[in-house]
Parts: sequence; C-alpha cells; structure tokens
Amino acid sequence: MFGLIVSDPALDPSLRDSLAKLLHDYDLPLSGWTQAPAPLFCPGMSRAAFLRAASAALLQPGQPLPAEGLMRFLGGDPLPANVLRRHLFLQLSLMPYLRPGRTVTQLEGGFLLGNDVLAACVSEDDTFDVLLPPGIWTELNGNCRTGRFRGMRGYLDTPLLVRENTLLPVSINGQSLVQTADSDADRLTLHWYQPGGHASCILADGTAYHAALDGDAVHIEATTDRPFHLILHRDGAETLIR
Repeated sequence: MFGLIVSDPALDPSLRDSLAKLLHDYDLPLSGWTQAPAPLFCPGMSRAAFLRAASAALLQPGQPLPAEGLMRFLGGDPLPANVLRRHLFLQLSLMPYLRPGRTVTQLEGGFLLGNDVLAACVSEDDTFDVLLPPGIWTELNGNCRTGRFRGMRGYLDTPLLVRENTLLPVSINGQSLVQTADSDADRLTLHWYQPGGHASCILADGTAYHAALDGDAVHIEATTDRPFHLILHRDGAETLIR
C-alpha cells in the first residue's frame, strides 16, 4: 500500500474520526488504517525524532505512522504537516519505480529502495553519515557522490541519491497528492543518471522503456504511445532529450 498509512492497534473509533479530520484539514490524504504496529516509532518520542522517523517511513511504502503520534504533533505549527506532505510527495512521485514490489535494504546510515535509489537517515543533530555502495551516486539536486557521504540536512530535505546508469521513472500528479495505479505514467519523466551504454525500466503496468547511448546520440524506445520526457544527468549537468 502507498500513501499515508496510519497504525491504530487499539481500533479507537473516536481517535480515527479526529485524526481523519485533522489530516483532511492539512491536505494529507489518508490511504488506510492498520492494526499492525509502527516499527520505526517508540512511545515518548520528541517532535524532532518523530518527524525524522516519519520522513524515513514515508519513503518506505507500507510503513505506517502511529495515530497517537500524528494527533500529538499535528496542529498549530505547520511544520509537521509540511514535513509529511513533502515526503508523501516524494513517495508518490517514485511510485513508477517503487510499485513493482521493491525491497528495502538497511545500510550503514541509510537504506536502499530496490537496488538503485538510496535514502540517507538524518540523525538527531540534523547530520547524516552514510556509506554508499560502490559506484557513482547522484543526488536529486545533481551533485555526484562516492564513498562516504556526510553532511547536514533539515527536516524537509532527506538526502536521496540514484545509482549510476539508472533509468528512473518519476511521475507527478499535478492535481493533488492522491494517486492510484492508473496514474503511474501521468506526466512521466525518465531520468537517466550518469548514463552508460544502455538502461531499461519497467512500470507496474508492464510498460517498458529502453534507452541507448551512441556517442552523443540518445535513442529511446517505449512499449507505449503515451507521452513522456527523458532527462540525462551527467557530471552535475541536466540535458532534456525529449
């Protein structure tokens, strides 16, 4: 399941009603409820610790957020809702990549989504320190990284990096946060990071894309007539191919 999933093991109807209204007021669409615990959270967390855990949970589809924590920290100050909204947008924009059942692998200082997207975990002092797997990794802002990746980031800026020669499909629904399986290719953009000879990706609906590099020429094939864009990311520079 994707989107904002809320854990309420006690099945408290009044809590659910109050929280559903609160999420609606903050334009945070609720995807569903679960009685399963929220493993990334613990009782008595500070707001800062809660928001860091929520950021990590929302980048791992299927991870629930605890109902009591949401009720405690949402309201008044808009910061918590902004953090949740930002990372919910990130999750849903990555749906074309994540939906085929990508695994989550824990690393030293972060975690891998599938094989090609890495998220660094921000600590209590707003720092991160992650050992990147071999190869060149590109941040979404275009910076290239190798080896150990350290720095400082705020709540709204979880470091995300993409493995070299990855053809990453990204979808953005311009209407709202709510997306369904039918919107996988809505405004689809393929991002080819540090391109090699060729790369491929397949969406959940079976649509396949294959890109090949021949000198300076880029060739792209798709098993669909739906429009899409292709952007190359190479050495910090972006090139719109189509």
